[in-house]
Formats: sequence, structure tokens, C-alpha cells
Amino acid sequence: MSSESKPHIAVIGGGIAGLTAALRLSQQGYRVSLWERGNRLGGQAAAFPVAGGASLEYFYHHLFPSDREIVKLIEEIGIGDELLWLPSNVGYFADGKAYPLNGALDLLKLPIIPLHDRIRLGATTFYLQHVKDWKKFEKVTAQDWLTRALGKRAYERTLGAQIDAKFGSYADQIAMVWFWGKIWLRTTSRRSPLEQEKLGYIKGSFNTLIDALEQALRNAGVDVHVGTGPSALQQQDDGTWSLAFDDADPVAADAVVVTTPSPILARLVPDLPADYMAKLKGLTYEAAAVALLELDRPLSSIYWLNIADRDMPFTGVIEHTNFMPASEYGGKHYVYLSKYLEPDHPYFTMPEDEILASYVPYIKRINPKFDPSWITNSWVFRERAAQPIVTLNYSEKIPDHRTPKKGLYLANTGQIYPEDRGTNYSVRLGNQIAEIVAGDLPSRRG
Repeated sequence: MSSESKPHIAVIGGGIAGLTAALRLSQQGYRVSLWERGNRLGGQAAAFPVAGGASLEYFYHHLFPSDREIVKLIEEIGIGDELLWLPSNVGYFADGKAYPLNGALDLLKLPIIPLHDRIRLGATTFYLQHVKDWKKFEKVTAQDWLTRALGKRAYERTLGAQIDAKFGSYADQIAMVWFWGKIWLRTTSRRSPLEQEKLGYIKGSFNTLIDALEQALRNAGVDVHVGTGPSALQQQDDGTWSLAFDDADPVAADAVVVTTPSPILARLVPDLPADYMAKLKGLTYEAAAVALLELDRPLSSIYWLNIADRDMPFTGVIEHTNFMPASEYGGKHYVYLSKYLEPDHPYFTMPEDEILASYVPYIKRINPKFDPSWITNSWVFRERAAQPIVTLNYSEKIPDHRTPKKGLYLANTGQIYPEDRGTNYSVRLGNQIAEIVAGDLPSRRG
């Protein structure tokens, strides 16, 4: 069978899910094309050049030992030697002070709540670590369940503060299943609650993975297009698809896999049936703004610092060079200041220098010695579809991978459930959608 006679599959979106799906479909013998409208592949995992000839992700990334799908892919495409497992540490910032929070012993020492509340918090965590039936948490909010388990005071001072910081006005709508997933992920990543957690990172940044995937696609004959994408998808009378472009001729495809956020599919195919369209538009995404500071010295000794003080303008401090050594970056230190927010938040239009200036007094709370002169470079990155909002009975709201239009498929982060979105689950998603498409289309090997 010639390449031209093989069924042609178009993949829309060049994030990790789209790249994985394109690779698996090409391995199945299909003719595959991939379009990424942005100027780079990799989605939120992509990286850019920083000091020392290194690269660093626009949005902080690491892997857990339980992330088996992506580890398998890394090994398959020949970069297994580049995957490092490094010790990490976590802190909790409350009442203007950072506390270590790396396990049960640190929790018992946490002074911001009384001892009996700490015991309740530890017992609750232990219970959640051993619950496998996540469906019981679909019909109750995290706020309600955790308040009953911990008491109002302990909830508001600990887990509630973090949920409020992450979800803002959506905090009272978040299903308990989302929080269960966070606990479960951490549990399955450790052999013992007493051991120091190790996290994975790819030497050279996640661009090492993205570049290797791109090369694997090109070696397999996949047509990869960056900086462009279709403006509309139209089904033809014979059931095939036509991809319409504003600046190019239409492209015909036997099937289309869309891996972008759900609202984009709604725009590309506005004549989808009303019930499916309602599910697409019903998925709400939280946005994110991340300020990245390049410093000439460390800010702290903690890799991941969760912020509980509600007046802080950022909700997490991720000091990457307390994970990967600063020597990898020419001796520079890199700190992410993370903020989840609603898409209409002023940070989306505020100039970068104003955002950074507003952060400075609060950075000094993390380290009173901090001075703006420590900053040798800075960036602000923004993403409108950073985090799906997991509300009650979320499983009933997820649109099916098979859309009502034959040959049109959806695979995006809003369909990752009950786990939270992440690169590992994006790889799994790419594998799954490729299996579905291969099961639907006629034999393709020749």
C-alpha cells in the first residue's frame, strides 16, 4: 500500500498528547499530519533558552515515580539516560514563615494548628491514601468533606487555604475527587511515608523529550506543521474531512484528532450536536500566570513552597535550582512565582514590569534579605486554559473521545480523570486516542 493510499489522519495540537497520538498512529501505519498553531511544540511543557546555554520550561514541570506512561515513552524514544531522579523538598508558608512539610513527622510539628488538629490532618491523609474507590468523592465538594474531617479551623488554616489559593471563586465547587487524586498520586510515588521524595526531571529540560518526539515523528514520515493550524473543520458528503486554512489551501483527511482545549473544537466545528456542544462549553478552565525570576543567588532552600497566607499575590514558589543544581544554568538561580486565576484577571493585561513590581514586597516575606538587585532577568508567562475545574459529578460532564461526527475525535486535558492533568496523563491520553482511532478505521498496513 502506497503512502498516498493509506488513510490520512490529521492531529490538531502539538502538546504532549498530540505528539504521542501522532507517533502511535504513524506506528499503526497511517499517514499522519500534525498542526500546532503556536510557534513551538510541547504545549505547557515547552522550554526556552536561559543562562549557561540551558533551557527551562515556561511552566514548571517534574515527574513522579508513578508516572509510568511517560517514563516508558522516554525510554522508547532513546532518551532514558537523560531522565534524572532527584531528591526534592516541600514547604508550607503560613503566618509569614516557611515550615518544612515532607512527611508525617513534619506534619506533627506544624505549629499553625493545635496538636489534635495535626493528628486529625494526619489521620485524614492516611485514610485518603488507602481509598481506591474515587467514585465516592464525586458527589461531595472538597470543602464540605474536608471541613467535616478536619474541623473548620484546621481546614481553613491548611488545606482550605491551598484550595482557595488555587481555585479562587471556584474553591467551594471543587469536587473531593480532585483532592483525593492529589493525595493518591503522592502516595503511589513513595515506597514509605518516611523516605525523602524523589522527583524526575529530564536533563536539558522537557525540550529534550519534545525534540526527540518531533524527530521520531519526522523519521516516521509524519508531516509536522508549526506556526499554523486550521481555522475550520468541515465534514464532506463522503464522511471525510476538509481542514480549512486562512493562509493555505484546504487539506483532506480521513479522520481528525483534536487535542486542543474544548472551546477550540467548538469554534472549529460549530455545527456539532447541541448536547455534545453543551459539554464542550460546560468545561471550565482556570488560567495561570507565572513569573519566572533569574537570580544571582538562592532565594530559599526549598524547592516547592505552598503559600497559605491569603494576602500573598502568588500561591506557590517553585525554586527550580533547589531541584536541579544552579551549575546547570551558569550559576544562575531560577524561581517560579505561580498564580492560578480566572481568565479575566487583570494579570492578563497588566504589563510584566508592573506584575513583578507588585510581587517584590511579598518576595521579601519569603526572604527578608531579598533585594530587587538580585534579579538578573525576569519573564511572565500566561495560559488561559491551564487547569480544568473539576466540579461535582465531573465524569458525567466529560465529552466522549468519539464526537457525534464520524471520524472526528477529541483528546484533551479536560478528559483526564480522576487524576489531575499532567504530562504523564497526556501521554496516556495520546496512547488511548490512537487505540480508539485505530479500532474505528479500516486496516492500514501494507
